[in-house]
Amino acid sequence: MAKYVDELNDVFEKFYKLFYESEDMALKNGIKCLTHTELHIIEAIGEDSLTMNELSDRLDITMGTATVAITKLGEKGFVSRVRSNADRRKVYVSLSKKGIQALDYHNNYHKMITLSITEKLTEEEVETFLKTFNKLLANLRNKTEFLKPLPITEFPVNSRVSVAEIKGTPIIQDYFLDRGIAHYSTIEVLPGKDSNNVALKKEDGTILEVNVLDAKNIIVVKAED
Repeated sequence: MAKYVDELNDVFEKFYKLFYESEDMALKNGIKCLTHTELHIIEAIGEDSLTMNELSDRLDITMGTATVAITKLGEKGFVSRVRSNADRRKVYVSLSKKGIQALDYHNNYHKMITLSITEKLTEEEVETFLKTFNKLLANLRNKTEFLKPLPITEFPVNSRVSVAEIKGTPIIQDYFLDRGIAHYSTIEVLPGKDSNNVALKKEDGTILEVNVLDAKNIIVVKAED
């Protein structure tokens, strides 16, 4: 499999580039005032009416980022915002008539480009491609979750993790650096003396007992076995 790595990487990069270049052309020819990001937000809303919290969760972005994006889309006339009668703190976002037209254009474009690039494939080839690509997608999703940085307190006992970042004040950062916990350090998570503490086994075998609140500043990813 290793001998195909360069070729696979080349194919993935070329497909990704060409696909989004074609989407750029579709935007320029159809909905010139929208960016890729705005179009994907419209796609995420779809036919639903969502609170800002629900939208930010669906897009996996912060509330602040979602609010800025929706404000711009509202100014362009693609979304409508309505405050809840039951809870005035909640604002529901949905697509306006113009937004629905943009969504339909986007969906029709994707159907057209999909039919166009698969027109010379047999049904059997399409089925084989779907099975293979779904396996690749599942592998990528697993790797993405594997590499997602989280506070060390989110990992169960006996996990081996690699430090991606130390957050907090300069005092907290210096505290960990002085004790050998730095970027790329590998740590094993152990149970603390009580629920307010976590024990961190460092690469040299020594153990550092840390308050849970302080430990939340250590951002890590799961270490490769």
